[in-house]
Amino acid sequence: MAQEFFDPVLFIKEDAAAVVDLSQTPFFCNVDGYPSYCATPGDLEVLETAASNPDLVLGKEYDVLSAVTSYPQPQYGNQTRMEFRAHTVEYEAVEATPQAAAAFGMTLVSPGQAIRVASPQPHLALVDYEYGMFAGHQSPYQGTGSRLLGTVCTDLEHHDFPHVFTSLDPHLPLVISVGKYWPERKKIYLADLWVPRGRALYVPPRPPNQGLPFMDLHGNRNSALACWRGIGRSSVRTQTLLQTEGGYFYWFWNPLPALHPLLDLAGPPHV
Repeated sequence: MAQEFFDPVLFIKEDAAAVVDLSQTPFFCNVDGYPSYCATPGDLEVLETAASNPDLVLGKEYDVLSAVTSYPQPQYGNQTRMEFRAHTVEYEAVEATPQAAAAFGMTLVSPGQAIRVASPQPHLALVDYEYGMFAGHQSPYQGTGSRLLGTVCTDLEHHDFPHVFTSLDPHLPLVISVGKYWPERKKIYLADLWVPRGRALYVPPRPPNQGLPFMDLHGNRNSALACWRGIGRSSVRTQTLLQTEGGYFYWFWNPLPALHPLLDLAGPPHV
């Protein structure tokens, strides 16, 4: 009798990177829903980078009881383990409108718009990714390697280079998890931004010690969250601009089970 097995679980598939030289093509241009890096924005609407605003607060609120930083891989960055006053952690599902993105220091770039990308390093990598629906079920912090886990932990970051997250999948939206952390207040606000296909989120460089009382954090491990709505798709395709060599990361994580509710974007997106 033949024995059947499940297909191998896809966490994250990464294609070969292309180089973007921001000294030559500093503008991210959203041309009819497709990303392009250009010398000039042409006739596209040029956006200003959304400012980090302490008065724009979205997401589920949690008390942070402690935050302990370690340096397990000092060449790549540091890790801060946060303890929340909670038994489980729930992210608020939010459609990625310009206002919602700005609440976490991001700029939503819709078709027909462009933005100048700031970066201390002019040569960045442009990478196509495929995120599987179980990508969030792998923990980079708890010594579990590439095992498929039964829970998802909180996994957020900031760094001194920019990100552009582009929603390219022809069928499903992209999901970017975000947080706004106030160390002195010992509060954090958590949400999932659901980015409709054809839109992008620009995250400017965020080095430490910016003189702000809060940190805007983000993470894309749950990019394929929309796959959990049905059985038709098990992965999401997306494209990211990032620094792959020499970048220094500041990771923030919590081991409690994290809940990520689904959002229905079946209707026309709000602009």
